[in-house]
Amino acid sequence: MGDSEPMTEQSISADLLLRHARVLTMDPHRRILADGAVAIRAGRIAAVGRDSDLAARWQAAGVRDLRGALVHPGLVDAHAHTTSDLIRGFAPKTHPGWGPVEMAFYATTGSEADLLGTQLSTMEMVANGITTYCDTGGSLDLDATARAIESVGIRGIPGQRIFDVLAEPDLEGIVTSTGECLARLQAQIARYPFRGGGRVWCAATLSGMGLSSDRLLLEAQALAEAAGVPMVMHQSWSADEVAASEAATGRRPVQHLADIGLLGPNLTLVHMIHLDDDEVRLIAASGTRVVHCPAAAMRRGMGAIRVGRFPELVAAGVTVALGSDGFSGKRDLLRQAYLAAVGFREFRDEVPVFTGETVLEMATINGATALGLAAEIGSIEAGKRADIVIHGLDRPEAYPRFSDPVDSLVFYAGSSTVETVIVDGEAIYDARRFTRLDADEVYANVDQAARAFEESFGRGAFAAWPIVD
Repeated sequence: MGDSEPMTEQSISADLLLRHARVLTMDPHRRILADGAVAIRAGRIAAVGRDSDLAARWQAAGVRDLRGALVHPGLVDAHAHTTSDLIRGFAPKTHPGWGPVEMAFYATTGSEADLLGTQLSTMEMVANGITTYCDTGGSLDLDATARAIESVGIRGIPGQRIFDVLAEPDLEGIVTSTGECLARLQAQIARYPFRGGGRVWCAATLSGMGLSSDRLLLEAQALAEAAGVPMVMHQSWSADEVAASEAATGRRPVQHLADIGLLGPNLTLVHMIHLDDDEVRLIAASGTRVVHCPAAAMRRGMGAIRVGRFPELVAAGVTVALGSDGFSGKRDLLRQAYLAAVGFREFRDEVPVFTGETVLEMATINGATALGLAAEIGSIEAGKRADIVIHGLDRPEAYPRFSDPVDSLVFYAGSSTVETVIVDGEAIYDARRFTRLDADEVYANVDQAARAFEESFGRGAFAAWPIVD
């Protein structure tokens, strides 16, 4: 922080003034301010423009001279499961073995998984520039998840585990009646209002993927529309899911959703890997939004790059956002952006398919749109919430400063240079340190809980090579 200059009669007061920044605004004109400034007041962006213009008009209690460092809107992870992060690194090497381990974990950890897993996951998100995330419903103890979100300071849209169809034997202990599912949805939206004053907002979040009955889907949609919240769920993750839908309804999954009237601009579908041409047309015509999770799909070999039709969806005008999902590796949306940018080029033998600009839109304004928050976040514009990421200049990835900032960010620096993260005008991560909690204490608690879980399976049970004490 630096001292502000003496206020003049024409000066306008702000809480924080970011000066001499290279600003990726992501505004409708996609302006890049070579020497820009951002004024923040009462948790919102009060003004953004050339540094010389704002410096002449604005005074602030706090002023930061960023010396040409990159600034962009907070990233939006439109799909992440946070509670399972307590046991990341424990996953079996083969895909079929993941489910039983995850179910065993939830059966033995309870609220601790929701609290510690969400703290660890959201801390990593923040350290990588993510300011908002949405979970389609991974919490067994929603209040514990909410406490974790507030303790870190990120904006989270969590949800309870909600499904009423027993499609897999491993899920038997979690499936509930349709009425109970709807009651849970109503309760979470009432308890944590969407666009509320805190950092925890709830929407109509469901599992989908054949785990939700048509009645649940339609009544959840009606609930979402009445409450003014988005409806977000998984869909078309696997070829098996498509086959199951065809066997049960005679239609592919998205075609069936269209038949029952579910598609529309208030619906966001996550994964959407296995689509045909007709389903792409249905999604585009209805205004339904999509979330692409490249790392999770690639790690499990689900076909997101090999058969995914995300370039066709974007070409058809569909809003496509990005998500990190669960068990996918780092909570790093710029990593997802990089994978989306390079994956289709490699498989289709075409350049560019997705440009750096396209994937950065997916990570910011498209993520906000997919969650019904485009008027609130996703770009640096006056009136929006002050969710801002400041990159540092102390790493080689930050240089040269005066190149194309989009490609420099997406293909080179990524999240490695993230230094400060601001949510609602509050620096929740400053000079690479968390400001709301003791990070070392969280890490110690995570290690203790993860070690207890590992010992319940046997030390080194998930390692291919011997671990020698």
